[in-house]
Amino acid sequence: MLCLRCRTNGAVLPSPHCTLCADAHRLDGRTHLDGRRPVPVSGDAVLRSPAGFGWAVVTLFALVGLADLAGAVLDLRMAGLVDSVTGGDWAAEERWAETEDVSVWLATFWGPAYLASIVLFLLWFRRTRVNAEVFDPYGHTKARGWAIGAWFVPVVSLWFPRRIASETWHASVSPVDRRGTLLLNLWWGTFLLDTVLSNGSTRVLNRAEELEAIARGYRMVAFSEAFSVVHAVIAVLFVLALTRRQNTRVHHPWPPAAPVPGSHAPEKV
Repeated sequence: MLCLRCRTNGAVLPSPHCTLCADAHRLDGRTHLDGRRPVPVSGDAVLRSPAGFGWAVVTLFALVGLADLAGAVLDLRMAGLVDSVTGGDWAAEERWAETEDVSVWLATFWGPAYLASIVLFLLWFRRTRVNAEVFDPYGHTKARGWAIGAWFVPVVSLWFPRRIASETWHASVSPVDRRGTLLLNLWWGTFLLDTVLSNGSTRVLNRAEELEAIARGYRMVAFSEAFSVVHAVIAVLFVLALTRRQNTRVHHPWPPAAPVPGSHAPEKV
């Protein structure tokens, strides 16, 4: 009797799976679905390496992270200059204006790089999701269109992308890979926190009128930018890890997951 997961190795009775698949603690991509019903897949998914998009995303994330780091340094400098002006050193006002000009120039680089990183990340994210249909057709609870659409729908954008990423992550794993989802959870957690910190600190700075409040706003923005660097590093590691997993499967494929006997296999549409 062949293993129901890989259809390659012999099952170790009374289990319907081979030793490798049993050790993976996963059954046809369903363990991580928490009882949710898999969606039907179209069957037209084409397996393509995500390496090109992956490396482009990593490069842009690194550039955006460096820009955030430079921005944090500039904002801390401006906060110090505002404190000097508050203390009566009016000569610091000119240096404050010069530093602010440098910050504006940096923003002109950061904006296009950040936008490009978003576009390429979405393309990479969708490609990995389509590949995951080939790897495990029965391990997904959201249609492939949500790989991009979920990021733009209010409220559901707080958890749909993470669910899609989790299902893609599990579908891409080798039966002998014992690594869990810690990196994925760190990526998503820091993404949410980074969004809150960035929006909140920018709002505080924009509303500041008194010099002390402006200095405090600059420090809050600097802190959020420093945290953005942390998130960028984790995002780079996540993209590299998932890209490496899928690229390995593209070049060293093994049979896709099979449905469990008696369960409802998604129909092709």
